[in-house]
Amino acid sequence: MEAPSSVTTLLKSPEPISKISLAESVYQRILEAILSGSLASGRELSEVALAAELGVSRTPVHEALLRLAADGLVEDLVSRQARVARFTRQDVIEIYGMRRILEPAAAERAASRLDDEQLAELRSAAESLLAGAGKRDWANRAIEFDLRFHQALAAATGNGRLHAEIGKYRRLVRAFCRATGARENLQAALREHLAILDALAARDDAAARQAMVAHIDARLQCVLERMNAEE
Repeated sequence: MEAPSSVTTLLKSPEPISKISLAESVYQRILEAILSGSLASGRELSEVALAAELGVSRTPVHEALLRLAADGLVEDLVSRQARVARFTRQDVIEIYGMRRILEPAAAERAASRLDDEQLAELRSAAESLLAGAGKRDWANRAIEFDLRFHQALAAATGNGRLHAEIGKYRRLVRAFCRATGARENLQAALREHLAILDALAARDDAAARQAMVAHIDARLQCVLERMNAEE
């Protein structure tokens, strides 16, 4: 078992854990550490160590790990220590399969619900990023736009449960897709986003659905190619 000091700096933040909604604050802090890679795939998670690092009792940490296990980001080993989930090739295929069910439906609904101002803002941001691919910190801004883009479409559905499920699988994707953030992959994703936006602007729900399917299929292929290269 790791000593409490072993996670020092992984969850560091200049701001203390909020006493309001403590369990939520702990969940968000550990979630971000997993998504950023500070807590890497396969890393064992000691409730004692995490509680000491965050300056809280074990109870909110335990609750946070249960939520992360429900999200699929933590493996809760009954007879052993919990650990950050490892994703196999089959896991990746299944996760993208769920995205393929959920997000095309969201794009279809968004075609009649996303307003002109939101569409214009998303298009302007995507085109600006494509034109400025050589700028400093471009990859981080492109990733931020990707999050914003998919969030906007999910929110536009008006269906809270669909929105939440899309968020769940997007978090899983973020947990294993850091390695696919190469410039050419991000540029390809931006072009795919623009194709989706074209369909949305035309209020063509069938075309929006198909453009989202093509986008998800392309991103899955990118991840699988990366995994093949690392084997």
